[in-house]
This record gives sequence, C-alpha cells and structure tokens, in this order.
Amino acid sequence: MRSEAIYKEARRIIKQYGTRNPFRIAEDLGINVVFNNDFTALKGMYMIIKRSRFIIINGNLNEFDRRTICAHEIGHDRFHKDYARAAAFHEFALFAVRSKPEYEANIFAAELLIDEKELLSLIYDEYSIDQIAGELGVDFNLVLIKIDELRKQGYDVSAPYRPQSDFLRR
Repeated sequence: MRSEAIYKEARRIIKQYGTRNPFRIAEDLGINVVFNNDFTALKGMYMIIKRSRFIIINGNLNEFDRRTICAHEIGHDRFHKDYARAAAFHEFALFAVRSKPEYEANIFAAELLIDEKELLSLIYDEYSIDQIAGELGVDFNLVLIKIDELRKQGYDVSAPYRPQSDFLRR
C-alpha cells in the first residue's frame, strides 16, 4: 500500500469525525475498545470476532500509550482486516518496522495523532525530537515516522535518526 493512501484515509477520518482522539474515532467507526488488566507483556491487539471488530488494550498502560496503541490498531482496522480475520494482531509484533502491515499502521497512527502544521512549527522553532514529542503528547518514534513521511512528501525536513522498531515492546 502506498503511503499516500494511508495519509488520505487518516485525514478523511479526522475531517469526518472532527477529532484526532482515537477512542472517539474507534467508537464512531463501530470498533469496540476493551481494556484488559490481565495482560502482562501484551499491550494491545486488533481482532474480528463474528464480524464484530475489537481493539483490546492493556488496562495497565498509561493514557499516552493507550492512545498510541488505539491509533495504531485503527490503522489495522482500516487496512488489514483480512489479516485480522485469520488471526488477531498482537502488540508484541507491533511497530516492527520490517513488517509492512505494522509499518503501515505506524504511519496511520502518526498521521492520526500528529497535526502536520503543529509539527512543522515546532521543527522550524528548532525543538528537539523529545521536546516535540512532549509538546504533541506522542511517542518520539511516531514523531520520527511523521518527519520521514513529510520528507517523502517533499518537505525540507529530516529526522536525526530512524525510529526504533520495537518502541512499544518496552
């Protein structure tokens, strides 16, 4: 799948529902979001059971991580339903940059959670990646992904390093 299709879908959803809040978006899309406090290492998963769509999130995570997991799983809902019908997407495999479906979900999450104009403003004001992530309330790896995608779109920006492929596993 091309990145442009991912950007287009994320922007369409933001416009249609008037929010970047992944929990409201999931509700509006008819996806059931469930919190499970019994997870240990698992942070979340996306699955389809009898035509009902579910995002299951580790209830022990902080709100910051819950938002990221939810946005990422919505990406799977939008682009990888066929995979989810065969088997659930488990978070221990999430954010693996080498996996095409996971990277596509990462791009979607970055597009959904990070406003382009805010990001560019912070970059031009010479904020560090960590400062930008703090200002925008997202993981710094999502900032790196978004910057890399903006560069591919022709913006004169560059990330100082690549995102870590396992940033949600830790």
